[in-house]
Amino acid sequence: MRITVRHTWAFTLVILLAGCTYDDLETLGAPFDCDAFDASYGMDILPLVENHCQGCHSGSAPSAGIAFESHTEIALFADIMLDRMDRDEGDSQLMPQSGKLDSCSIARFRAWIQAGKPNN
Repeated sequence: MRITVRHTWAFTLVILLAGCTYDDLETLGAPFDCDAFDASYGMDILPLVENHCQGCHSGSAPSAGIAFESHTEIALFADIMLDRMDRDEGDSQLMPQSGKLDSCSIARFRAWIQAGKPNN
């Protein structure tokens, strides 16, 4: 009887500890409220680029000689931009330099590229 009680407690403890993991939305991937299916240039991509890229990539002397001021320019460099956005934290080529974007923004950018980079 004593062994059965010990086994029951041990089993219960294992079950409780197995459920004690910490998973934040960034670790799990795109948040549940992230609608990347209908990503649009005007509503999703342009604001992202304005807020995170144009600080360095605009004006008369854009960083690396690359400006992201129009749909044409953004669409031309979109694949490279995605590669830079989707690098690991600490990678010297991660953009923006201020830190990795959230997974939802990256998912929307990827979806926009996969949709053919429309000017919508």
